[in-house]
Amino acid sequence: MQPEGVSCKIGRSVKGKLRRLHFKNLYSRLASLLPPLASQEKLTLPALVEQSFVYVKDLKKRIDELNAKKEELKEDLVLPAIEMSEKGPILEVNLVTSLKKGFTLYEVISILEEEGAQVLSANYSTSKNRIFYTISSQAYSSRIGIETSRVYQRLKTLSAAGFASPALGGTLCPLQFEG
Repeated sequence: MQPEGVSCKIGRSVKGKLRRLHFKNLYSRLASLLPPLASQEKLTLPALVEQSFVYVKDLKKRIDELNAKKEELKEDLVLPAIEMSEKGPILEVNLVTSLKKGFTLYEVISILEEEGAQVLSANYSTSKNRIFYTISSQAYSSRIGIETSRVYQRLKTLSAAGFASPALGGTLCPLQFEG
């Protein structure tokens, strides 16, 4: 029979060994999560922990940068939306564009006037990074009228020139025409 103190020491040494194996496994998992180092030398435990802290800080910084870029891109994704509707002799054009890039109200009015429309009113409002335009016009001559499909195509071309972004694959937003 063994004295009681000996079995207690054996129990503690087994617990200690299990604890050391557990920590060794944890450190191995930690090392596997880090990017491979340029040098193939094995890190000491304090160096491994330090490297982990640096790596986590770098990841956090990268995440913050990417989130800021994502928000910036979200603001820039305001592509032009063009809606045209005829209400009797009146042609109403509604546009939504970005503050940062896009066509100007002058360009849209010029297209309408070149196509035989007389602008009755033009209004705009801004909200965050968007500009909303509403332009009401009618034909100079009621016999000739306004070729709305041609106006639509020219506005579509105007929006394509300012908004076909390579980052978006040159895609335009859907344009709507009610007539």
